[in-house]
Amino acid sequence: MTSDFQALLFDSMSLLAVQDPAPAAQPSPLMQQLLNPLNLILMSMILFFLLVVRPQRNDMKKMQQKLAALKKNDRVVTSGGIHGVVIQANSGEPTVVVRIDENSGARITINRDAIVKVLTDSEPEKK
Repeated sequence: MTSDFQALLFDSMSLLAVQDPAPAAQPSPLMQQLLNPLNLILMSMILFFLLVVRPQRNDMKKMQQKLAALKKNDRVVTSGGIHGVVIQANSGEPTVVVRIDENSGARITINRDAIVKVLTDSEPEKK
């Protein structure tokens, strides 16, 4: 019996060795290009640019335009959290004079870069 089993096993192994495996389905040329690692990295960089960098650039441009257009009586918030009203803002100067207290008329001179938000009439100050 052992020799019959060995003969059967040998025959089946020889059949497996002779048969060609089923040919794997080849992906289309488009899929080959899309799955290329370099193309995946390139697509990721483009997506990052479109979703992160471009909107941030647009926001920075809008803020720079607001800072350049500062005028008297504009309400602003500084990076330190100080709320005030612009008293003097010359377009050529890098500083702005801001009144920080209505009662005493306390003033402070700050850099334009320190202003993080220009409040409009539709945005009330949060106290």
